[in-house]
Amino acid sequence: MVNRRDFIRKTATVTSALALPASWSAALLAQQQLPRRQVHGTSDSLPVIGLGNSNAFRQNDVPGSTALIKLFHEKGGAYVDCSGDSRFVVAKVASSLAVGNDLFLGTYFSGDDEGAMLANIQQLMEITGKKELDLVHSYPEFAEPNWNMFRKWKDEGLTKYIGVARHHESYYETMIKMMETGTVDFLQVNYSPLETSADRQVLPIALEKGVAVTINRPFINGDFFSRVRGQELPAWAVEFDCESWAQFSLKFILSHPAVTCVLTETANPKHALDNIGAGSGRLPDKKTRQRMVQYLQSL
Repeated sequence: MVNRRDFIRKTATVTSALALPASWSAALLAQQQLPRRQVHGTSDSLPVIGLGNSNAFRQNDVPGSTALIKLFHEKGGAYVDCSGDSRFVVAKVASSLAVGNDLFLGTYFSGDDEGAMLANIQQLMEITGKKELDLVHSYPEFAEPNWNMFRKWKDEGLTKYIGVARHHESYYETMIKMMETGTVDFLQVNYSPLETSADRQVLPIALEKGVAVTINRPFINGDFFSRVRGQELPAWAVEFDCESWAQFSLKFILSHPAVTCVLTETANPKHALDNIGAGSGRLPDKKTRQRMVQYLQSL
């Protein structure tokens, strides 16, 4: 069974030159083009794996950001979730690669100055060439009292979708309250085989209300890999075409019927290849999902 380290060693030839070796890139591309899932209630769809680490996109590492986005786009990726200055790095890189309209940009807004936020929205549209942003969202503690502002931005054509995002169950009650209004397009929440509380609370409501769901913290900011370090994948992981521990978590998440896209936590193109592989092949069924959780709890 291939573990994450072995897989990454095999794919280590992704370089800062932004090119895959000709000897195997065609086969890899054929195997790992990302499948897509429909955004509920629309004709739009998103690839099942996205990028969700704002720290990956730094002003002082534009070549690294370019390598990551180029590879991600070549594999059929689209959703990049970011905030602060990183969104402008993503926008400029996307523009330089002429893929601005191909990417689905999810970005956070909060603060007291609506004028400044509107200026940032306009700047992002100018850089990417988009006529409207794809998704504007915020934390529930800001989004709920300012939801009319978000709805106004959507009505005015500044953004296609609006949403709410957090990574702790203490905010689930507010998220549920907002979804029950029927005006939330996207929910972003933490979920993984080691963090399953969303499955008992917000995910069923999102599925019922037709809210698109993106997942953050699939590796719990690296804690997942600390949990499995030194452990071999169970032999039965082959039953759902799992080749690494990263794919173990991602395939668990993607097997939930409410999930639209998982936002992965990597700045490394080699890791991104491994993550993208989770979108291919079979997914675990309900019984296997329970087995996965129990197995991790036993480690």
